[in-house]
Amino acid sequence: MPDNAPHAEPSKPNKKVIIAVYAATIIAFLFYIIFSDHAYKTHKDLNRKITNLEKKIVNTKHQVSNEYTYEQLISDTVLLEKYAREQLNMHKADEDVFILIYE
Repeated sequence: MPDNAPHAEPSKPNKKVIIAVYAATIIAFLFYIIFSDHAYKTHKDLNRKITNLEKKIVNTKHQVSNEYTYEQLISDTVLLEKYAREQLNMHKADEDVFILIYE
């Protein structure tokens, strides 16, 4: 082939095609985000649950701090059992608990 033969220019993609592909990709991505298992609503619900649990943790720490410090209860299992029995009215499955109320 001679070098002076006319060269065919590579065809450039049409701008409308590029915009259509780009728009279709964005629409598909938004559809996936909204309707998939990773939906925004699921994340919002989980964040609300996390916030509620963090508030419960803070409230529990404040209840515990009335009589014992949080660190004392974590480090001493006997003290933790005593606190659970006296303050939270917890008991083992095989025992009966009687609560006396003085008037």
